[in-house]
Amino acid sequence: MIRSPGEDDSHPRHQRKHDEPPVRIMTQRIGGAEAVRVAMEASSRGPISLECSAISDPSEGDTPVQSKALQGVAEGRKAPPRVRKPSAHHDKCLAPTPDLDAHRARLREAFGDTLSDEFVDVMMGKLVEALRPNQSDQLDEPTLNAGLALIHSMQPRSELEALMAVQIVATGLSGLRFLRQSHRHMTEDFIDVYGGYALKLLRLQTELIQTLDRHRRGNRQTVEVRHLHIYPGAQGVVGIVNRAPSEGEG
Repeated sequence: MIRSPGEDDSHPRHQRKHDEPPVRIMTQRIGGAEAVRVAMEASSRGPISLECSAISDPSEGDTPVQSKALQGVAEGRKAPPRVRKPSAHHDKCLAPTPDLDAHRARLREAFGDTLSDEFVDVMMGKLVEALRPNQSDQLDEPTLNAGLALIHSMQPRSELEALMAVQIVATGLSGLRFLRQSHRHMTEDFIDVYGGYALKLLRLQTELIQTLDRHRRGNRQTVEVRHLHIYPGAQGVVGIVNRAPSEGEG
């Protein structure tokens, strides 16, 4: 600011107005201990398992214990590969059958028909890391197999598409986890913080799905061709037609 000669800071125009309180921007924050409790409570709730009812419903017929779709091929669609996870507290995974070579072949097919077992092992590790980010977190067997089923449903055709499929699963399930944590107390701070994280992750998942779709379609463009029929006695113009200027327009 340029002041005239002889003018100092004691002038009323340069004195601070003490009667006006300073403006403070309040940010929503959640304490570390509360965040830990939220994470522990979220990890303590596992997936829902369907169990047999002790009392049969007379309106329903006899239902097999296991769905036939999980026993093999159902309507031309193969069941996704699964793994056995003995404990939710560590990352050890086992093949569900003694035939390890056949199971690895199923996993290679699910991860983009890759020819590398090392690629499958790395992608499995990244999927587990995304679903169990901390050593104190839990990752149960059904959740990991659900992630594998999602990857299998996208039918990646290369290692790059398999990597994108893992990213889609990681962002989607993580977004759902934060969305659940935003409902803990139904207060503004929890909704803003955890709900904001969930919104960003779910938006990122949508962008990844669109990116995967564009990658599969390539750089092809769709051109729509319409036929115009001109009958005898009619007039047609081919080219760019500009609107005639009205009165008052230059």
